[in-house]
Amino acid sequence: MYVLRKNQQQVIAFVLSDNAGNMVTGLGGAFNLSISKAGGAFVAGTGTKAEIGNGWYKYTIPLAETDTIGPFSILASGGASIQQNLIYVVESYVVGAVELTYTVTYGVIPIVGASVFIYTDAAGNNLAWKGVTDSFGVARDNDNELPSLYPGTYYIWSIKYGYEFDNPDTEVVA
Repeated sequence: MYVLRKNQQQVIAFVLSDNAGNMVTGLGGAFNLSISKAGGAFVAGTGTKAEIGNGWYKYTIPLAETDTIGPFSILASGGASIQQNLIYVVESYVVGAVELTYTVTYGVIPIVGASVFIYTDAAGNNLAWKGVTDSFGVARDNDNELPSLYPGTYYIWSIKYGYEFDNPDTEVVA
C-alpha cells in the first residue's frame, strides 16, 4: 500500500491494459477515474488526468481529495482497458518531509485566525498545503498539525481581513 500526504496535491502513475495484458494507449485524459475516501462511496475524481505514454497514465490528486486520513481507493478504466483498482492510504506524517513552523505576526504580535496557503509556484497555481493560524500565530491544518513539506522553495500567502501582508512570502524548506 502506498502513502499519500494529507492535505497535499500529489501525482500518481498507473498502467491501463486490456484483457490480454496489452497496454491501452491513446486515451489522453479521456479515461474514467473515481475515488473513495476512507471507505466512502465512489465519486468522480476532480483532479487532472493525462497520458504519460506507452499505456502509462497519471492522475494529479488535488488537495481537497486528500483531506481525510485513511484508505484512498481509485477505480480507473477507459477505452478497451479493464478496470484498475488502486489503493493508497492518506497519512498525516510524510517520510522525507520537513515540518515547517510558519508564524504570522503584526510586528511581534501573533495574528490569530489568518488563512495560510502554501504553493509550490510563485503564481499560486499549485496548492501544497492550507491552514489557519492558532493563538500563537502558527499555521496549522484542520488536525492541528504543522505543514509537512518536501525540501524545496515554497510561496506562502497569508490572508486576514484588516491586515495587509507582503504576499507571497518565499520560504526554503531544507
